[in-house]
Order: sequence, then C-alpha cells, then structure tokens
Amino acid sequence: MPMNRFFTYLDRISFMNINIWDFTYHSFFREYARFFLFKVMLSHPFRTSKGLTKYRRLMKEHKDILPKFTKFLSIPDEKSFFESIKKQRISPLVGLGFCLKPYNPEKPSSSCPSGRANHDCLYLDKGQTEAICYSCAIYRLGEKCLETGCKVYIMTSAKEIARDFLIPQINSEKFPSAILLLCPYSIQAIIPPLLICNIDMFLMAYNSGYCRDFQEWVSADRGIKEEITSLGKASWKKLLDLLSKLDGSEPQYKRFRREGNIFSCIT
Repeated sequence: MPMNRFFTYLDRISFMNINIWDFTYHSFFREYARFFLFKVMLSHPFRTSKGLTKYRRLMKEHKDILPKFTKFLSIPDEKSFFESIKKQRISPLVGLGFCLKPYNPEKPSSSCPSGRANHDCLYLDKGQTEAICYSCAIYRLGEKCLETGCKVYIMTSAKEIARDFLIPQINSEKFPSAILLLCPYSIQAIIPPLLICNIDMFLMAYNSGYCRDFQEWVSADRGIKEEITSLGKASWKKLLDLLSKLDGSEPQYKRFRREGNIFSCIT
C-alpha cells in the first residue's frame, strides 16, 4: 500500500528524528493508542513535550539504535541507570512478557498452569510450583527478584501496560525505573512512552520467538501468540548480572504480594 511505503520510508530516513512513523500510523485508530493519548499525553502536556524532546535528541545522537536494535539498551547509560536507582532507593520493576510462559496446546501439562495471555503466575501468586514451572523464565527471574526486592510485572497488552505501569508512574512516580524484556519491534514503540513518563529503562530484546512486524505484534497484543520467546545466552547472562548488582541492597524477601497486576516483594 502507498501509505505503508510512505511511513516506512519516513522511518528509514528518521524523519524529524523519529523512528516510529509506521507503528504510529498503524496504531492511530486502535484503543491502546487512544487510551495513552487521553490518559497520558493530553493529561500531561508538559511532560509529553519534554519526553518527546528527549526521544528526538536520542534518535539524533544515536541513529544506529533503531530499528536495528537486537540485544539490550540502557537509557540513560548503564552506570547512570544504577546511580539513579541508588538515589531513588527503589528497586526497578522487572517487566516480563506473557509469551515467556511454556505453551503446548496439545499437551496441557507442558503449558503454564496459570494460563498464558494474562498477568497470573502460580509461583508469583501463591508461591507454588508444578513441574513445568522449573523450565519457565518467569519462575527463574521471580526467584532472583525475591533476592533483590524488584517488583515483577507480567506484561500482556499495550493498554494494560499503560494502565498498570505507565499511568501510576506519571501520576505518582511509583515506578521510576524498569528492566523490560520485549520484542525488538516493541522496543521501537515503547521508548517514547517511557521517556514521557520519566522512567529510566534497561530494555532487553528476545532472541527467538518474538513478533517481527506490526501484524504479529497486534495479534500478541490481543493474546494470540503460540511461539515461546527467549533471550539469547549473552542477554540472559547480562540480565542476571544486572539483577545481581541489586542483590544485598535490601533484606531477603520471602514471598510476593499482588497489588493489582504488580507483584511486590514482602518479608
């Protein structure tokens, strides 16, 4: 289609130092875009302007970041990211895609016992496990987050991410930093909202099973995704190293308490 080619071209040349023209074009009339527009951008015009200015400056200074991003990205840089966490004295939220959950439609015992396209997790909710849980990245990272005091959030749709995470931050600064596991395609789209909401971010891209274009992404946004995502070995090691840097800063936690769709550590 001519319009598709036009907006793809704008992304290719980074027109006005913006790399999400095509995503914005396809999202314009969708519910999650309207929700973010009215609840965040129009409700906080000064922060929106400031965040978009930061985004355009970032794209101008680092033209190679997108759309070729494939591994991990820290904004601000990694050293500043951890310095901010120490000043804030709030551990980052760790956001994990529901697509990390084990899934086998032909063998229920090989699928997540809590279901898939939701915020639920047997281990995070109740501290219980089944055999399949031990092969799940969410369980493994949940255990690590108990050592560090990080909140855990299983991400589903764009609208729910805005409702559960972005709006509480822009309204009351509940989540000033986050480590998020995402599709490379999603990373392009989430940087501006995170900057608008003044969230320091460490973004990690899945190595396999991820959505490669808007149609796959919007299907996953509706909860339709059979592929299981995973991080590459280097990214997995990097993630564990990141969490290890936070280890020992707080007392040992014993379990999670669910507040809405966010799991917080308690003693």
